[in-house]
Order: sequence, then structure tokens, then C-alpha cells
Amino acid sequence: MKQIAILLLCLMIVWPDSVSAHPGSLDELGGHFRNSDCTYVLHEPTALAKQAKTKVELVKLIQTYNSNERCKRKLTPERIDLDGHALGGKDNAVSLRLGRTYKATLTQCIDGDTAKFRVNGRVYTTRFLFIDTPESTIEIEPYGKEASRFTCSRLQKGKVVLETDGNTLFDRYHRLLAWVWVDGRLLQEDLAKAGLVEDFYDYGRYKYESRVRKALEEAKRNGIGMYGERSVAKHEQARSKTKREGATNTAPQTESETEPTDRAPSRKQETAAFERSGLPLLYPLLGAAAAVAVYWLVRQLRR
Repeated sequence: MKQIAILLLCLMIVWPDSVSAHPGSLDELGGHFRNSDCTYVLHEPTALAKQAKTKVELVKLIQTYNSNERCKRKLTPERIDLDGHALGGKDNAVSLRLGRTYKATLTQCIDGDTAKFRVNGRVYTTRFLFIDTPESTIEIEPYGKEASRFTCSRLQKGKVVLETDGNTLFDRYHRLLAWVWVDGRLLQEDLAKAGLVEDFYDYGRYKYESRVRKALEEAKRNGIGMYGERSVAKHEQARSKTKREGATNTAPQTESETEPTDRAPSRKQETAAFERSGLPLLYPLLGAAAAVAVYWLVRQLRR
């Protein structure tokens, strides 16, 4: 019984370090390493980070204040993504507010429901409010490429205005949440009309919810896009295959997946983001191995 107590104590000592190493948390500079390629992304620069006038100076601060030893060994100025911020406290971006509209310039189209826009001199990775289109980046889902082409074509040809809404400006992945207007048309509504929206992430009340829902119902009635008879059968077959594969290789859920209040995207996207952050089982395994090592050391000292 005493030996079990010692082992549990070791686990309690080691486990917090494992949890705190989750790649989604920000360090004292307001950034974190992306574990997939060890790029340091400066999401929300603090006063400490703004002391750096160059990326070389920022590297020194990261080496001091970030705890990711593996990625710090690979860190160079080229591996720093400022995420649209300027160094030296010269960020000219005006703070965004809820319930406002902002003229935006497209800098990168990512997929059907995500893009990067420059607003007030700063680049924001933007998650389109309320809608969830099929995947076309990490995994390819039926109609994912079609949704991506639809969105990118519209954004590249029209004048863009972003409208903030709801209770928060950003999701847990530090992406701006906004309605997207292109030449006066609501992009989310047009995607729904084209049958390229598969789900909603409805964790609050949004201004144009009813318009988008009505557009999707119309697409379903008329069998448009992924809601055509053949498309539905193909889509269900693909999802069934994914579920079968997932049953033999499931990834653990993070605690954040149970907290819908800050309006993260769909659970499917959260799981994909967690999986691509790099080896989700690594930290628990390292913690268990360390606990066993400490337990063995205690046993040796008692002899």
C-alpha cells in the first residue's frame, strides 16, 4: 500500500508539467510553438514581447521565457511568425470591437470557412461565423475542395467587409470570428445556398443565423451541392468509413472540447487541430515513464 502511495505521488508531481505543455497555451510573450514544425507564432504580443525590435532580439526572449526545450533548440529568426504584428511596439492596428464592420483585404484564402485578412494594418486569421464547411486541408472530405474554391473565388474578386458579432472577438485558436461580406453579399449565406455548409457551431446568438439556416434548408429541399441524392449517399459513405477508421485509432479529447461557451469550431475540427499539434499521447507517456523512474530511485535509496 505504501508503494502505491509513492507511485501516485510521483504521478501527481510529473502530470502537471505534461498538461501545461499543451501547444495551445500562450507563454509570457503572448505566443507559442506550433509543434508540427516548431514555428513560433506570436499571437498576442505582451509588453515583454514588444521590447524586441528585431526577430533576433525576439529569439533571445523566447529562449528565456518559453519552456518548449525541443523547439527552442531549432529556433531561428526565420521560424518566427509574427501573425501580422510589428516588432518594437509599432503595431498600428486599431483594436477591434464587437458589433462593428471593418474593410478588409484578403491576404490568404485557406479553405471554405477560413481566410486571412488585413484589417487596420494587421493580418487576422479569420474563422467565418456560424458555418462549418467540409474539410479540404488536413483531410479531404466530400465537397471540401468545392467549398474552398467557392470561397476563394468570391474573396479574390470582390470587396470584403468583416462584421464582428456575438460575445467574443476570437476563438480559442486565436482566430478572429466574423461575418464576411463580399460586394454586399453575405458569404456564409451564399455558401449555404450552394449546398456547401454541412453544420453550424451554434454556441450563442448571432445576427444572421436565421438567414443562413433558411438558405441551407432551401439547398436541402432542392438537392443542391452536397445535398443532391448521389452526393448524400457518397458523403454518408465517406463519413461511415471515417468512423470505422476512428474506432481503431481514436485520439483523446481535450478538456477544451467540453467548453462550448467561447465558440470553438465543430468537434471534428477541434480533434483534427489537436491531432496535428503533434503526438497527443507523448506527454502522458513521458509523465508515466518519469514517475516509474522516480519510483525506482526511491526504492533504491530505501535499500
